[in-house]
Amino acid sequence: MSDLSENTAPTTVQLTVSGVLADLGNGLTRAMIQAKYKLSGKDMKALFSHEKLKGRKTTPAPGFVLIDDTEEVGTAELTDPQPIMEEVMEIPELIAQDPEISDEF
Repeated sequence: MSDLSENTAPTTVQLTVSGVLADLGNGLTRAMIQAKYKLSGKDMKALFSHEKLKGRKTTPAPGFVLIDDTEEVGTAELTDPQPIMEEVMEIPELIAQDPEISDEF
């Protein structure tokens, strides 16, 4: 006799609701989920009878990835008005301190 029949036990797959919802959100159909987790038709019926999975459908994934290449990087650092304001505020003080400059104005 073979030891194969004695060591063969049904395997239990642990699934999470969030994992199944993620699979559906990533475009997996119920048939794909069944194949991924090696579930029987009876198991699939029980799985999708859960209150949070009942009636949930596959969300088709888009056939493209959109990359926004129009954003400018670092413009906020170049347009800081604070240093300009400080320089303007110091000019009257310089005129008052240097008599040669104050004669010109």
